[in-house]
Parts: sequence; structure tokens; C-alpha cells
Amino acid sequence: MHPHPRRLSALTALALTAGAAALAAPAAHAAPDCGRAPVQYSVDGGAHWTNSATMPAESATVQVRLAGEPAAGCDYHVSLGSYEAQGPTWATSGRQTFLGWATTTLTREHYRDTLDVTGHLPHCYGELALYAVGEKYDGSDSDHPLPHYPDEPFSGLAIASWNGGTACAPTPTSSPTPTTPPPGPTAGPTATTPAPTAPAPTTAPTGGASPAGPAPAPSPTGPATPSRTPAPVAATTAPALAATGTDDGLLTAAAVAAALLTAVGGAAAYAGRRR
Repeated sequence: MHPHPRRLSALTALALTAGAAALAAPAAHAAPDCGRAPVQYSVDGGAHWTNSATMPAESATVQVRLAGEPAAGCDYHVSLGSYEAQGPTWATSGRQTFLGWATTTLTREHYRDTLDVTGHLPHCYGELALYAVGEKYDGSDSDHPLPHYPDEPFSGLAIASWNGGTACAPTPTSSPTPTTPPPGPTAGPTATTPAPTAPAPTTAPTGGASPAGPAPAPSPTGPATPSRTPAPVAATTAPALAATGTDDGLLTAAAVAAALLTAVGGAAAYAGRRR
């Protein structure tokens, strides 16, 4: 017994419709294949863009953008981490210290942004890492370790990096002791004021009157010179005469002449007796 032709046509149409619906359903709910973010960056304010794996210079601000035509509905996470290191290259970076980070999400509508780590740049040797994931690798746990040569936590997700800087100045072990104390006011007098020295005695000039006032103290080195004038030597050869109004000079000359005559007469008499 053969099936009815009209019935067979209806079953065939139903099967074809169900098959088409089954094939179309997965395609309607499939997530877009975003792939890795086609990111370019600039360290000079957008004047030059590149996708080089080595940053040309250290910069606190890095501009990022999606290159080409990104797929609709895709999110691309981009982060910039700043680290202090022990050497100027990746191979000599040694132990690194997390300083700060910035992150953004780029989409087809929001395809450009700026990552800013101002205030978190290394002071000496350091590293800047630009990578395509929104995770902070600060060493807080095993899932977010710090970069350490030759392993880096964002391996396979790194977009670009910079290593460089200069060595830090050595820290002094102790404060230098000044050899000379700085000048400054003292708390009080440190030396006594010497007592005033008495003035040396003044010797009165010979033949003059002593100055008025108290006599000077005796000198410590010897007796003081008397201040009075020595008495005049009296004449021994001429007798004193009473003042008669005659000039004193004439009387003195006469007395001297008489004395000479007496002396000559005495000498002549002595000579005569000798004969």
C-alpha cells in the first residue's frame, strides 16, 4: 500500500522547516570571535602611533586605540603597570616593586583612551608594561604575581614594555658628625669680666708743683718718686747779709770776690812759712 501523495508532500515540508530552524538557532546565539585586541599606542600625545613591542621612551601617559575595524560586541581590555626595578633592562630588572597602574576597556564605539600613571613612575630603574588584560599584577596573590625575569605574569598578553632609568643614589649609613659646632647664642656668660686695672702712678715733673688731688698709689715695682721739689743748696762761702735794698746779684758777686781774695791771701802766707 503506497502513501497518499498529498500526505507525503506535507511530511517533507515539515521536515525541511524543522531542519532549517535547527541549523539557524546556534548561529543566532553564537558569541562573536573577538580575538586579540589590535591595539596601537602613542607616548607623545598622539603625534605618532605604533605597535612596537618596545616603548620608545618612558611616559606617565600612554594613549591607546583600536586599529582597523573591531568586531561589534567585543570588549578589549588594556592596562598599563608601573614597577620599580633593580636594573635598567628586563634581564637585569631583578626584584620589582609595584608602583601603580591604569586600565581601560576599548570597544567599537569607545575605540580610544588614555592610560595615566602620573605620580607612579619609578624614581630609579623601572619598567612600564602595556598588556591586553584588565588585571592588576601587584604581587597580592599567586594569581597576580609581580614581573620577575624570565617570567612575566602577562606573558602572551603583552603589547609593549619599557625598561630603563638610572641608579638611585646610595643611602648614607649614618649622619656625618660635624667637626665644628655651628655658631649660635650661648645660654649664659661663659667667661668672667676681668677687674679694671688701676692706672699707673704719675710722677710729678721736677721743679714744678704737685697736681691737685689725692696722691697716686705707690707703684708695685718700687717706691714712688716724691712729688715735692728738692730744697735749694745754701751758699757756704758767703755770709748771709741783711737785706738793705741792694740788688741781690751785686751782693752775691761781692761775696764771691771777697772769698777769692781770702783764699789767695791764705795761700801766700802758707807759702812764705814754708820758705
